[in-house]
Amino acid sequence: MNQHEWVPVAPTWERNPDDKELWRRVPVMPSLALNTVEMEALGPVAGRAVCVFGVGDGMAALALGALGARVTVVDPVQSLLDMILVRGQIIGVQLTYIQSELCELAGTRDDTFSFAYAAQVCQRIEDLNRFYAEIARILLPGGRLIVNQYHPFRRIWKQEPGHPQIQTSYFERRRAREEEDDLAGDPTAPDAGFGRFDYNWTISDHFRALSAAGLYVSAIEEVGDVRQKWEIPTLKGLPEQLLLVADKPWPSPQPSTP
Repeated sequence: MNQHEWVPVAPTWERNPDDKELWRRVPVMPSLALNTVEMEALGPVAGRAVCVFGVGDGMAALALGALGARVTVVDPVQSLLDMILVRGQIIGVQLTYIQSELCELAGTRDDTFSFAYAAQVCQRIEDLNRFYAEIARILLPGGRLIVNQYHPFRRIWKQEPGHPQIQTSYFERRRAREEEDDLAGDPTAPDAGFGRFDYNWTISDHFRALSAAGLYVSAIEEVGDVRQKWEIPTLKGLPEQLLLVADKPWPSPQPSTP
């Protein structure tokens, strides 16, 4: 992959909050959901099997489907899966789904997908090693994982106006969530509605877990630097997203027997 000094986030991160149906434009504008680095990491996806972890706002899965990928969406919440399937039918994108916890795809065979895509889900994952090991299992040899996370540097600040003040250590991995806490009271924020705890995995945590799963990290990018609408303190200038690209190696050739 090319080295990037700076890349803006995908336009969906900066969209007009009054535009409630941006997903309808994804078939003609997949860049609404996938930023430049993600598109470069994916390359041509037409006809390739892609597993998308977590529905989120549904934009990424719809964009990949619109690009011709055979997309399977994994999420434990049936209502979210129903929503994205209906949207796919409306815009002419066919999706399949697996209702399952993100770390447990027991019904999925090994070596099934060419790509796995996980955006804004790792804060839901209590066992990062298990999550990446399961992804490594279902990827084909030579397959690629793309992880896009709200940057861990932005997770440590108090949600108060004005100059940022640190609320928690960068190295505090698990943080109890208050019932009303959704990062800034915005349901579209990356952490909104994810349960009792947030898991603030560090960059080194991701590297160790990916390595333990047998995946090779081929690229790391920090994308965007503007203040998002759900953020109360002024975080402009800090990286917005952490993007990791990891590949599943091909098996080593076995020595021939004499």
